Amino acid sequence: MDPSSIVPLYQPIPFPAPVWLLETLLILGFFLHALPMNVVLGGGFLSAALIFAGKENREGYLFRTGKALATALPLFISFAVTQGIVPLLFVQLLYGPAFYTSSILMAVPWLSVLLIIIVSYYLSYVVIYRYFKSEKALTASGAVQTAALLLVMSLGFALVGFLFSNNMTLMLTPAKWLSMYSQNPNGLHLNLSEGTLIPRYLHFFVASFATAGITLGLFGLYIAKRNAEFSNYMIKLGSRIYLAFTLLQVPVGFWYLKSLPPEFMHKFMGGDTIAFAIFGAAMLFTLVAVVTSAMASQSGNSKAYILSLISNAVIILLMIINRHQLRVWHMNSFNLNPNNVPVSTQWDLLITFVLSAVALIVYLVWLCKLVAKAYAPKDGEALPNT
Repeated sequence: MDPSSIVPLYQPIPFPAPVWLLETLLILGFFLHALPMNVVLGGGFLSAALIFAGKENREGYLFRTGKALATALPLFISFAVTQGIVPLLFVQLLYGPAFYTSSILMAVPWLSVLLIIIVSYYLSYVVIYRYFKSEKALTASGAVQTAALLLVMSLGFALVGFLFSNNMTLMLTPAKWLSMYSQNPNGLHLNLSEGTLIPRYLHFFVASFATAGITLGLFGLYIAKRNAEFSNYMIKLGSRIYLAFTLLQVPVGFWYLKSLPPEFMHKFMGGDTIAFAIFGAAMLFTLVAVVTSAMASQSGNSKAYILSLISNAVIILLMIINRHQLRVWHMNSFNLNPNNVPVSTQWDLLITFVLSAVALIVYLVWLCKLVAKAYAPKDGEALPNT
């Protein structure tokens, strides 16, 4: 059966803005979501490991680094959830016929995402207010319990990412839809038979540890003038974590590339000039990130660290663009093209959206400054004793 024959049609409603603008906002929105999301996913596991490893010495650098990261997680979670709404809305708008169908097929696990996020978010606050702000944090058993809670929280967010990967891959494979619905129409499906599912998921999962690691260096920069020794420690540790998981990410990334349909893999290898250029640029920045993070991991050099931090952000953006190109190729293969939908630009709503976006950015900058001031560490501390 021709997959395009079972893909629903777009609703007879014109898009409120040009497709190129909607796609740009989708990419930028997902980029702003991916940064804190990676810190949350990888940071939860890392903070659990650091706190557990440092449980015998709560004044040691390992425990204090894990505590600093765990204390910051609720803030990163709030940013990740808020920014995650934007790309999800644009995916629904641009590729609704595919997205809604796949969401119906896996309705039960898809709806459970909300519950998992709520519970995991709650656990991040339990760690702070039940442990870090009580005498339990002063005992080894309390540290073990804290690490266990962080691990459960992290597994919850990891499950959310896995369910998203299931939906995002299922929407690209309409040839499966009819047989899946015929087998069970109750919305209990996952896309476990998809060959790209595991490498695609691991491509994000491994990257989250690298991003969380490089974020530790930001904590180090933050206290550089107050505690140079601890600052240097966190820059080195964060750079080492980043370097290790970035090197691990390379074979995982090529596994994901190899798992793609041959015609799409060929595009990244030179068959499509733009896709190849973006992919090549990502590899170049990966090389820069590896070299500079290796330098920072040995010397704690702040300039090398900052260069690796910037390179990582650029890599994430370039990979997101490649990811979007892959989605477009899949959609075109079964004739689902948003460019065929009429456009009736609603300038009043568009202007309101732009002004609101600018206001939000100004507010977030102010909020970050306010939080930074509130969490200004005392001498010898990574963060105040929360």
